[in-house]
Amino acid sequence: MGSDSKLRKNSREDKKIVAIFLLCLIFALGITYYIDIGVDASRAQNENANRFGVSFMTMNNPFFTVISDSIRTIVEANGDIVIVRDPSLDSDRQIEQIRNMIDEKVNVIFISPVDYEKIIPVVQEARQKGIVVIFVDTEVYDESLADGIVVSDNYLAGVQCARYLMEQKSSAKIFILEHTRTKSGNDRVKGFEDTIAGNENYIIVDKENAEGQLEIAMPITRDVQESGLSFDTVFAINDLSALGAMAALKEAGRLSSVGVLGVDGAPEAKAMIKENLMLATSAQYPSKIGDLAVDQAYKILNGEEYQKKILVNVELITKDNVQNYGTNGWQ
Repeated sequence: MGSDSKLRKNSREDKKIVAIFLLCLIFALGITYYIDIGVDASRAQNENANRFGVSFMTMNNPFFTVISDSIRTIVEANGDIVIVRDPSLDSDRQIEQIRNMIDEKVNVIFISPVDYEKIIPVVQEARQKGIVVIFVDTEVYDESLADGIVVSDNYLAGVQCARYLMEQKSSAKIFILEHTRTKSGNDRVKGFEDTIAGNENYIIVDKENAEGQLEIAMPITRDVQESGLSFDTVFAINDLSALGAMAALKEAGRLSSVGVLGVDGAPEAKAMIKENLMLATSAQYPSKIGDLAVDQAYKILNGEEYQKKILVNVELITKDNVQNYGTNGWQ
């Protein structure tokens, strides 16, 4: 399918195609990206305030921006401080940023790991320093490494997409866009695969790692098409990579003939579903995830009883119910 460098190249041509695709199909919607400049994001400067660090895998995804904003709103209302850092899908950078947070003596770190294995040593280091570590959206496989976990039911998200596909199509050749370095992505793929397992009418013809990014998913999908591989369905582990696949399909004139499923419930994906250009998305609730994570953090700091792992429910959005969710924002 081409070298890694080719797949990761964000060419000007790809960016233009993506922009035109999204502007034409989602003209009423926009994406506001959070750009971290490495400064204290809180207005509160009380020396006695609690300090909360936020390190999500990338802020180039509105889903994480919504979670971060939810956390900031509650924390600042309590007179405490929020420090947000953006590793931009670089695991080494994330580790360095978390070590800096440890040096800044934060009380809590909310983490969505870029790499669920590489993050382990710095998480252990933080907890040895008495810092509360809460995994948000995605986690590590060893739950004993966390003080708290707040994630969507990612396995169920994959199950929901597979079940709906089987309801809509009597057979399918499926191309999966995965994110192998995250447990959440792996859980979604496993839920999907387990649901179609044993049914010869539903065949996975290829899996490629798009890291949940639109501008990686697009050239990957283009290369898969150009290779001659036959597929009529795409399952993407999030809506950004689903939109990247759709841009490539649009470019090839195949968007109407390939069913695309994603996970998130992003406004743009809901717009695609409303226009019958996308089959479904399993919707997450980022504001709720942020609120629950902050509540969990304060309970831990205050020595109160709390539920260590919280699974937030997901709901499938299709053409039959998209009107109930709207396309102008997140649910």
